[in-house]
Amino acid sequence: MVRAPGRLALEDDASESDGDALALAARHRYLRALAADRFDEALEAARAAARHAETLADIGHCDAARVLAATGRWAEAIDEQRRAARTAPASRRSFHLWTLGAFEQFAGRHAAALRTFRRAETWAARGRALVRAHAAYCMLEAGMAAPRLRAVTTALARSPSREGYGQFLLGMIAWHVGDRARASVHLRAFLRRNAAVDRAKAIGLREELRRAREVLARIDSD
Repeated sequence: MVRAPGRLALEDDASESDGDALALAARHRYLRALAADRFDEALEAARAAARHAETLADIGHCDAARVLAATGRWAEAIDEQRRAARTAPASRRSFHLWTLGAFEQFAGRHAAALRTFRRAETWAARGRALVRAHAAYCMLEAGMAAPRLRAVTTALARSPSREGYGQFLLGMIAWHVGDRARASVHLRAFLRRNAAVDRAKAIGLREELRRAREVLARIDSD
């Protein structure tokens, strides 16, 4: 998807028709900076990608939001992710709304997160099981009852999303309903799956990995 990294001087001289090419070059710089934990540089590159892009601005905004979230700047991450959702084509809007809902939940804005998850579900052509499960996790974390919880978790467990992020959601839901054994199985599977991922993905999942490890530490301490 990305080509060789571009230079800022070349970006300044490029024509507007080169917008997406410049955005892809900036994204390559973003990935290189992220791999080296140079977060300020990664954020600058992601915002440059969003600024240059003609059709991929949402990707740049989402990358910037992930850097901000990884460094605990949740309010800024939420604002940036809103821009991603606003500028996204219909095919990517559900993903960006789902990510926005996750950021809102992790920032403690549960009511806003639930509204966003409903919007994400409306836009979803597929992946509704994942969005519904995340909304259920959000409800449980907020001390609310999650309607039709068994149906929600069964649908996720039977969907293509059951691996990867689905394991995280199934594990956290199990934890909140008191099923420590099931929580342990799913969260350990989630950690194993992400044990050797590239740096960009690990940073994007920093909060989820932290939460999974925290729950497992509490399970193991009992």
